[in-house]
Amino acid sequence: MTDRGPDGKFVKGNSGGPGRPPRQREERYYEITMQTCTFNDWKDIVKKAIADAKRGDTSARKWLSDYLVGVPEQPLSGGVEILVRYVDETD
Repeated sequence: MTDRGPDGKFVKGNSGGPGRPPRQREERYYEITMQTCTFNDWKDIVKKAIADAKRGDTSARKWLSDYLVGVPEQPLSGGVEILVRYVDETD
């Protein structure tokens, strides 16, 4: 059984596979970060981001909103329909 349709896209109901497993290097960076960054460090980072956001730093605002609210879903999952209406201006 094939997971793809005649157009090469995954067929409906296919999960798309497990994805790429994490690389050892990425796992090691994660381990080091978790061992090094304490809760107090993280608290200081968040406080700094809040202060920067209040001063108008758009990067800090985006970073905080992504964590607090979540990244917005993209509303368009398919194509866009564009309607064009020609008007006869001779009247």
